[in-house]
Amino acid sequence: MLAQIEQKILDGTLRAGEKLPSERELVTALGVSRTSVREALRALEAMGIIEARTGSGQNAGAVVTGKSTPALTNLLRLHLALARISLADLVETRVQLERNAARAAASAHTADDVRRMKDLLTAMRNAESGYQEFNALDTEFHVSIARISGNALSVDLMQALRGAVESEMAATFTRFADWRTVASTLIDEHEAIVEAIDKGEGERAADLVADHITSFYQDRILGKE
Repeated sequence: MLAQIEQKILDGTLRAGEKLPSERELVTALGVSRTSVREALRALEAMGIIEARTGSGQNAGAVVTGKSTPALTNLLRLHLALARISLADLVETRVQLERNAARAAASAHTADDVRRMKDLLTAMRNAESGYQEFNALDTEFHVSIARISGNALSVDLMQALRGAVESEMAATFTRFADWRTVASTLIDEHEAIVEAIDKGEGERAADLVADHITSFYQDRILGKE
């Protein structure tokens, strides 16, 4: 049943926001047991493909969701662990992804986009609850560049990459003698990226974001400053 529902999504028969038939209807239509149906639905929900809505009436039941990022993040986290992807490979992939996003954002941005990025920087400087809040804002900053670029897949991949290494990022910040000093430097680098995007300097924005990422990993993670 799992493969059948996945195929319906792939061929466009089922789309995001549409309800799945009831368990009884699925049992009849697919010729499987109710236990098999329930196991498949639980698997699809765990994968982030469907969302089970409680209650009664038209809004109740399983709905195909368009929010694939949590599932992609979990799969990527497991793949990184099982395939033993090196930090160097991860950084290289992220650099290429964010270079392209920054370059495109420099051409596609609006005044509102720049304002929102600057608001994120202000929130980072004012983060009071700790490095966890800063990391969340930092992630949103980088994802926002991908969002401005207009590439929807880039947004999902960016969120998944950041989510997959979230625990490692948090552990890194706990090792800093003064994480706020590190954060201040990162924000200064963010400001330079925003300035380049705002001026439409795509190559400069791409170079700045690449240097920003590689220096953090090389100097502060590998170097364990």
